[in-house]
Amino acid sequence: MNRERINWWLTLLANLGVLGGLVFVGLEIRQNTSQLRADASRSVTEMVNQMNAGIYGDPALADILLRGEQDLAALASVERSRFELFQYSRLNVAEYILDLESEGVSDLNFRYVDFTVNQYLTKPGSQQFARSIRDTWAGSDELYSRLIGQQ
Repeated sequence: MNRERINWWLTLLANLGVLGGLVFVGLEIRQNTSQLRADASRSVTEMVNQMNAGIYGDPALADILLRGEQDLAALASVERSRFELFQYSRLNVAEYILDLESEGVSDLNFRYVDFTVNQYLTKPGSQQFARSIRDTWAGSDELYSRLIGQQ
């Protein structure tokens, strides 16, 4: 074999090696993305379960939430504080989910953001709360607009 022929075979083998490496990297990225989606889903489910357990385990909080969702003014100052803290937790989870969706790593089995927005739109006290935090809102404009029904 002459030198040109050897160089041609070596170049071909090197290119095949590069192509094989790219395919391997692509498969690894796909696998890592799948793992990120699964981890994010478990994380969100755990957060929602913890919030729900807080309600189930505290009848006073459940009462505050039920009354506050109907009329924010019906709550005493301490009750209103608990209501607001709980609502901020709900909205924090919704923001987290929106971030995951924008990054393409959300793989949730339930539509938490839509559910939360629907709760805000159908509960007068939740609407009062959402409008009361307009000047201090630190989340996304998209979520806030949806909460107050402007989308």
